[in-house]
Amino acid sequence: MGVKSLWSLLTPVAEKMPLWELHGKAIGIDLSGWVCDSENLNHNISQKNMYLRNLFFRTCNLLLIGAIPIFVLDGEPPLLKYGTIEKRINGSKAPIKTNIIRKRLNSLQKQCELLLNIMGVTCVYSHGEAEQLCAILNENGIVDGIVTQDSDCFLYGARVVYRNFNASGNGSVDVYCMGSIEKNLKIGRNKMIALSLLCGCDYDEKGVLGIGKDTAIKFLQSLDDDAVLDRLRHWRNDPVLNSAAMDIKSQTNEIKLELKIRNKAIENKSFPSEAVIEEFLKVPNYSEVSAKWILPDISSFIKFASSKLCWEREYAIDKFLPLLTRWHLMYDDMFQANILMNKIVKKRVNKGIKCYEIKWNNYEITSVEPQTVVQRRYPNEVSIYEDMHTTSSRKTKKKIANQDSNIFDITNTFSSMNISKKKHKQPRKINEAKENVKGPLDQFLMKEKVKDDSLTLSDFECDTVDLDMSEIIDGIIA
Repeated sequence: MGVKSLWSLLTPVAEKMPLWELHGKAIGIDLSGWVCDSENLNHNISQKNMYLRNLFFRTCNLLLIGAIPIFVLDGEPPLLKYGTIEKRINGSKAPIKTNIIRKRLNSLQKQCELLLNIMGVTCVYSHGEAEQLCAILNENGIVDGIVTQDSDCFLYGARVVYRNFNASGNGSVDVYCMGSIEKNLKIGRNKMIALSLLCGCDYDEKGVLGIGKDTAIKFLQSLDDDAVLDRLRHWRNDPVLNSAAMDIKSQTNEIKLELKIRNKAIENKSFPSEAVIEEFLKVPNYSEVSAKWILPDISSFIKFASSKLCWEREYAIDKFLPLLTRWHLMYDDMFQANILMNKIVKKRVNKGIKCYEIKWNNYEITSVEPQTVVQRRYPNEVSIYEDMHTTSSRKTKKKIANQDSNIFDITNTFSSMNISKKKHKQPRKINEAKENVKGPLDQFLMKEKVKDDSLTLSDFECDTVDLDMSEIIDGIIA
């Protein structure tokens, strides 16, 4: 899976990024990484062809956030990797074959390619490893970054790598930028190649025995990136280094460290492996590739989903229709998708983006689309809907304002009435009665009488005229 320990070395400069930030970017994807992930999970899940299901939903996620994926499929593996592949397939004690065909991977790739073609997504084959072509596309600016789990993509020339792709929830990826690696860790492409020679990689699993990552990095960081590979090439016959090896007293700590690594490395007569260096630095020819999304084929998908995923027709349409409607809104200038908007159902907000819920002709289900893309394809319909929505909103606000005004008028009417409490005579009677209280029973009865002495409507009167409720009610209605 790349250079030993390289990911742990690069982790300090990685940044976690939400998936929606891939909007507007072309993304190269190493297909074999996603297939292997799904195959590893499939042992614990009963879903048929999990690699196809995961591929579909992950690709949908990218397309619907506005990214354009280009999938790169593995070609023939380099001869250098035959031993590694054989061990991975048959175990470490299996004999090494000279002609290995990854039959199962090729079969899975063909099924994935068929699904991706139905979805309208570009697929290209690499002459060798997929991460090699991914890196070349990235280095030449054809894609903005690549999705892979193989760290040797940096050795092939990748500049931006998205690792640990996660589409659940809002989704996220870990971003590794070569510019940040070079600036903060002082490690460039050539130093990474040197690290693979010292610590091991897919093309030379052992590396130099007894040399670990920390020791190798401490040595490499003292050199210029452009000079490091020639430094390794000249270790056997470097007169300065040979002279320093003889004069132990004059050795600096840097010289001691380099001599320690060199003495172990040159025990291998083929060190440094020019074949490994050439594999990472060569630039093979490749066909012209462009980032584009063509018309998805919903009819073919219904058949594919039925045979490969065991999905019912209605479920397949429900999952695929958003791709067709989004492509129609974004790219269908010639109206090839055989689909038209029926009406805008209502406004929605999806993951912070203002959207419309859309009803389409020929389909019962609706889809949720960003307002910007609906405006682009159906400007007149959006204008009519917004005018109606604005008019309706104004009427609602006016109705609420009128209700508030009526309540205010009623409140003012009551406030303008000069209503006062009629003089109450009862307390005087109570005080007079208190003077005639003689025993405990009389005191008890007196307390109960005071407690029940509540006010009623008859206790109120106008200061100047008798209170007539019918006149008040008539005044309110008027």
